[in-house]
Amino acid sequence: MIENVCAQTLAAANINRRRHVRIAGPFEGCRVGALETPLSIFDLSRGGCFVNAMHDQALGIKFVMKIDLPYVGQLRLKAETLHRRSGFGFAVRFVEMSEETASVLEEALDKLQNQDQYDE
Repeated sequence: MIENVCAQTLAAANINRRRHVRIAGPFEGCRVGALETPLSIFDLSRGGCFVNAMHDQALGIKFVMKIDLPYVGQLRLKAETLHRRSGFGFAVRFVEMSEETASVLEEALDKLQNQDQYDE
């Protein structure tokens, strides 16, 4: 019982420390490089997202990704790997984002969040 309470407290603390609202997804995207590699994206926020992937990604690696979003189309973002879960994927934060890109991302997130409220 104590373990269950501790787990719930830790989960609540993790949610409360997040600065941005997250939209569950999934969203389609790709990693931009010599070849575009398809990505499946979850937990999208103004600050970053989780990339579902079977391959490991080294921490601190920066790369360019594109995300296809409802309402606004495709966004091109620079991301940096923050955390990885071997066999599941990795978390990234968005870096070097222009104000214009941030504004478009926030518009899409706001619309998706409001859509979720109406779907319940």
